Amino acid sequence: MKKTTKSTPSFFRQALNIASLTGLSGFLIFSPAIGISSSNKPLVKAAFTVEPPLPVSREIPAPSLTATGIYITDMESGVVLYDKNPHQRHKPASLTKIVTSLVALDYYNDDSILSVKNGQNSTGNTINLRKGDQIIADDMLFALLVPSGNDAAVTLAENYPGGYSAFVDKMNSKVLDMGLQDTHFVNVSGVESQNHYTSAYDIAMLAKSALKRPKFAQIVSTQKITLKSLKGNIYPLETTNILLGNPGIFGVKTGWTPEAGECLVILAEKDNHPVLISILNSKDRFGEAQKLFNWVYKNFSWE
Repeated sequence: MKKTTKSTPSFFRQALNIASLTGLSGFLIFSPAIGISSSNKPLVKAAFTVEPPLPVSREIPAPSLTATGIYITDMESGVVLYDKNPHQRHKPASLTKIVTSLVALDYYNDDSILSVKNGQNSTGNTINLRKGDQIIADDMLFALLVPSGNDAAVTLAENYPGGYSAFVDKMNSKVLDMGLQDTHFVNVSGVESQNHYTSAYDIAMLAKSALKRPKFAQIVSTQKITLKSLKGNIYPLETTNILLGNPGIFGVKTGWTPEAGECLVILAEKDNHPVLISILNSKDRFGEAQKLFNWVYKNFSWE
């Protein structure tokens, strides 16, 4: 498998290492230094925390946008930088696959072998999987998230214990476990349905959770990759995110259907200050995401 990826932003180089070692995120706790004085009384230096710098607004107005749902958060402090109808329910289109990947990452090992059963019948974005082909789970996640393959989503679900419906149930239980009240799924790829929805806030929180996983962060920052199945079939993939490759953009996921409009979640970073931007029901997701990126780093300073 040949991969072309972007470098990992400093947020992951630091925060993920901390999380893996301590189980903590957002701050560090240093153990107190303990010594013995001449009077045999312990000398204890108080524990202290290193808190992330807080964003401070310069009161520059946000740009006027067509998107009806927007949520922007500072990744390190959790401060909300901007929102617009953050809890209004919208159709998520292929942003759904953020949660599809979370369930798959929880269950499959990287080298788990997945068989293509009915994925080849998928419509919309696909990588043209061949019926009966076999692909390891790690590669199938690339097929899911880089070109937004609906056939990859179906294949991940159909190889899950209990099959497709059990996989969707697990997606919804994950949402409930996170306490998110404005998200529900009925499929794994984002096909339009009345009972399939999310909000700008919810999908940002789901993306933030996913980005704590190094594998997910690596995949969504990948621009091009060529996969080879266990049967020798070749699948060249290219990202649907045209902003990926621009300075400071590290993913995350695109989505579009006629009813959902243009949807996008991006991880942005400048001067070591990462932010997460979610956009729902836009008429120009890439242009508006770029405007928000420019505005955030012009309007906010971190102190």
